[in-house]
Amino acid sequence: MNQELEILKRALAREKLARKAAEKILEEKSRELYLSSQKVEELLDDKSSQLQGLFDNIVDAYVVMEINGNIIKLNDSATELFGYDINNEKLNVLDLIYQEDIEYAMKSFDKLKRNGFFKDYEARIYTKEKEIKWVHINASIVFDKNKNPIAAQGIVRDITISRKSERMLIESEKRLSTLVHNLDSAVLLEDENRKIAVTNRRFCELFKIPVAPELMIGQDASNAAELSKNLFRNPIDFIRRVDEILIKKTTVLADEIKMKNGKILERDYIPIISNGQFNGHLWSYRDVTLSRNYSQSIEYQKQK
Repeated sequence: MNQELEILKRALAREKLARKAAEKILEEKSRELYLSSQKVEELLDDKSSQLQGLFDNIVDAYVVMEINGNIIKLNDSATELFGYDINNEKLNVLDLIYQEDIEYAMKSFDKLKRNGFFKDYEARIYTKEKEIKWVHINASIVFDKNKNPIAAQGIVRDITISRKSERMLIESEKRLSTLVHNLDSAVLLEDENRKIAVTNRRFCELFKIPVAPELMIGQDASNAAELSKNLFRNPIDFIRRVDEILIKKTTVLADEIKMKNGKILERDYIPIISNGQFNGHLWSYRDVTLSRNYSQSIEYQKQK
């Protein structure tokens, strides 16, 4: 499960970085071209190779609309995304907005008119076939030479798949968190920078941490051993062993340690590795005092 979570996280992060870089370049180029336009008719009739080349080479959907929302130009990607052919049918942006997102869309459009642009708009849209898709939009106003707004332009990215991946990631993290919180073992999951990702109530109780597990998330765990060493019968050996495990980054199972209060713990350590890359540490502590004492009692009876 941890490996799947890491793969999803890294894939989403790479996609977002690539999207930001591409959108910045595209928006700058398109805005430069459109700022030279003088009226909406020129947008419709512009036959320049530069403008046509821009539309032909944008992978994402590209939309130009009048201030009242009537769409006047779509590139091929936009036509494919929305399913409309504006050469043969009229289309207003209101026809695309998902019903539950209308209020958000109107507020964003007001921001567009007021500020001249908006970024990172994410909402649902209807295609012509009433399929629901998630889109990410960066948009800006087109002005004539007298600085009068004459149109709006936007780069539209279909993020339906990434939204589903994010939802899967969130659901997986919730399942993992629920599992950890309900374990009888004390569990601590750290990321590659030793920041706490997940822990549970049993861990806080065992190590005398006076806060809820949820408040531990994001905290630096690098000094955890130092802070808790005095709970153990041999504090120096406890620290030395933790350091040894962290250096080797190899799986350790049933590592026995004894506490000052008489408890005997078994510690497991599992390094989290995905595609050959180290991603974190998983620690688990089990109280085996009763079972060890029972075993010793049985052994003692046998010897008698």
